[in-house]
Amino acid sequence: MKSLIIPAVVAAALVLSACSTGGEITASTSSDEPFDYLFIGGITGAQASLAVQELAALEAKIDELNADGGILGRTIELETLDSKSDPTEAVSVLQKRLANGGKPDLIRAGLSSTEALALLPVTTRAGIPTHTSAGSPLVDDVKAYPLNKQPGSKFSIVADMLEAYMEDQDFETVSVLAPEDASGDSTIAAVEKAFEGSDITITDYRYNTQDLDLSVAYQRAVADKPDIVYANCLGAPCVRIVQARESIAGGTETPMIGDTSMAGSAGGPAASVPASAIENLYVVVYDAQLQKSKADQTEAFSDFYQGIKKTVEPTAITAAGNVWDGLSMYAAAAEEVGSVDAEKLIDGINEMDWPAGFFVQWGKAKVDYVPGSAYPVLPVNALAVVKVSPQVGGLYPSVDVFQPKPKG
Repeated sequence: MKSLIIPAVVAAALVLSACSTGGEITASTSSDEPFDYLFIGGITGAQASLAVQELAALEAKIDELNADGGILGRTIELETLDSKSDPTEAVSVLQKRLANGGKPDLIRAGLSSTEALALLPVTTRAGIPTHTSAGSPLVDDVKAYPLNKQPGSKFSIVADMLEAYMEDQDFETVSVLAPEDASGDSTIAAVEKAFEGSDITITDYRYNTQDLDLSVAYQRAVADKPDIVYANCLGAPCVRIVQARESIAGGTETPMIGDTSMAGSAGGPAASVPASAIENLYVVVYDAQLQKSKADQTEAFSDFYQGIKKTVEPTAITAAGNVWDGLSMYAAAAEEVGSVDAEKLIDGINEMDWPAGFFVQWGKAKVDYVPGSAYPVLPVNALAVVKVSPQVGGLYPSVDVFQPKPKG
């Protein structure tokens, strides 16, 4: 493993020229040269706790693949760039990296939608395949970003789960609490689309992710006594939202459901807050986040879980599982098509018959890819809603679990 130290700043014109032409930056193709995997994310800043989990998973997956011969006989080496959880910084460090070194073979392009949307234009111009954990529909533009494939879900899938849950509970009003950024825009748009044509009343409220106290934003969200509050967040703001519920009178009386990002925060929403703060609190989770017997776990999950435990205690299963699945997906596609050429890899991902249980995040579900989307095609019950309780080994005890049944 190696951690790249970035040299001094170079002229932006040189960076853009190298990225747009592809002529001065070429990918390694010899089996004698390492397969260069570049991680860009918030090693420091608001997403640092997630980055720790992701890097532990990456190191374990890379060790596993290298022990089996690497990718097409090439040893995988890990480079890391710290975005400081800031999209502008993410682009800056990537541009410096491209101007001063060879072209990476694969990039983990940020931990958030805002980082991914800032990085993807650069990686696309440079002809580098990518994967991220971003859920924004703006990422799902295969014409603009043809070399990106996502192993996780998009906001619309989570919004559909919210709709199914509200229908099951006979709820009629929802307040959407979302950040003042691209992720928040996408969340609100996804919820509005999911409830299009229904009698559900949606009211949206925004918060600043830099605010340490989110009680005012939460007070606005519950002021009209909605049936439920739906919250989108990533990293530290998730904890602040949960704290805000308890800080205002009657704040926990209104049920709140956090999206997959809140569910995937390190330790879950119950971490670092009193039990009273998680009253009436639910989250949308991936299959892999639910505590199960060993007999109900997939081989992929077992390998992943034991691998990450060698370095850290698992506290953010979806973040770690997402990056594990992304590298696993591209490695399998490379072996299938016999190449690390970016376009061939994408074609391979779309054409492969992915076996049920291959992806850590989706448990035993069958997952497929199609050319028209960066995201996988998922069964309707791929996600679940679970009542928040303290995690055990990074997993949620199966309390009040709701999963929609397939229609038809």
